[in-house]
Amino acid sequence: MKYNYLLPALFFVAFAANTHFVQAKDIRAEFELGFHGGDPEVEFAGVTDDLDTDTGLALGLGLWVDNAFHENLSLGLQYLRLQDSDYSETASATFLNATLTGFLDIDPEIDAFLVNAALRDNKGKLFNAKFHPYIGGGIGFAKSSADISAGVTVTVNGTTFQATGSADDSDTNFAGQVFLGGDYDITDRVYIGARGSYFLTDATLFSADVEFRNFSGLAVLGARF
Repeated sequence: MKYNYLLPALFFVAFAANTHFVQAKDIRAEFELGFHGGDPEVEFAGVTDDLDTDTGLALGLGLWVDNAFHENLSLGLQYLRLQDSDYSETASATFLNATLTGFLDIDPEIDAFLVNAALRDNKGKLFNAKFHPYIGGGIGFAKSSADISAGVTVTVNGTTFQATGSADDSDTNFAGQVFLGGDYDITDRVYIGARGSYFLTDATLFSADVEFRNFSGLAVLGARF
């Protein structure tokens, strides 16, 4: 399963390589930047809890083919990265006149490859010739990874002792998303847009079952070829 996330990309490349298809349709490329949030649900040894993670950074690259078999159907390939949604926790206690302070930092990251389909007003008939609203969804694969750092500080009679450690783990699994948004043409070739999406994937990290359910908001800069 290590390389399965490449299958959607290979499928799309083979599909778009058909000369007649490419010449007959409109092709767009996008850069996406925004934020994401959503507390992962973790189950370990029969105990379930949510990690109170920070709002993180979302980055994406997209390739779209418009008017695919219908003037309002667009097919696309997307790379999506969700990062910087860190979880941090500290705790202190006193034992035998010693002060113990511990910390735990978890840094999850997701790299996803998705094949998307969208119902899009490619001709600009609904509201304005330059405005293209859309709604859609996609499926693919995601590599989820996490870096964990933990440590403890012990202070006894003014003397401090420290112990720290770190580890990382990753897993690849199926992923999916639903989204809606709109694009606005700045020129015949360049457009800007905004998109909201709900992304989901599962992973097994450090022997714990993790459910990622992330909402994201993306600003889009695109070019039409």
